[in-house]
Amino acid sequence: MTHVSLFTGIGGIDLAAHWAGFRTVAMVERDPFCQQVLRANFKEVPIFDDVRTFDGSRYRGTDLVSAGFPCQPHSVAGSRKASGDERDLWGEVARVVGEARPRWFLGENVSGLLSSESGRFFGRVVDDLVQLGYRVGWCMYGASEAGAPHQRQRIFIVA
Repeated sequence: MTHVSLFTGIGGIDLAAHWAGFRTVAMVERDPFCQQVLRANFKEVPIFDDVRTFDGSRYRGTDLVSAGFPCQPHSVAGSRKASGDERDLWGEVARVVGEARPRWFLGENVSGLLSSESGRFFGRVVDDLVQLGYRVGWCMYGASEAGAPHQRQRIFIVA
């Protein structure tokens, strides 16, 4: 099974995907430090540095596209500008998913995504995925449920 990773960070979702039997075939991450970590741990995987120029059609039919897309537009620690924030890149995620047409999509974000723009932003996420032909579900987990000493609630979107 193949996997394309958007907003890869240092590869947490990619490690989990590997444990689940997926082979990551492309990563998109712009942060130089994160790229350095990824090159050390995922030596054979090409790393692209800008989701806005990434061509998802090159990976058409991959089994999974994952995206821990930017949380700053939705975080309660920020100004919560959502779609008005220049860091909002959900539209790029939807574009890549539409181009790649993976069997599955996995998204990860902060719990504030649910209430951004009075819930309309999350509604847009769900609607975009439905319009692409996916059935969508979501759940919320806290870091403490994985043994961490803090909560850090995260929403996971599966389509």
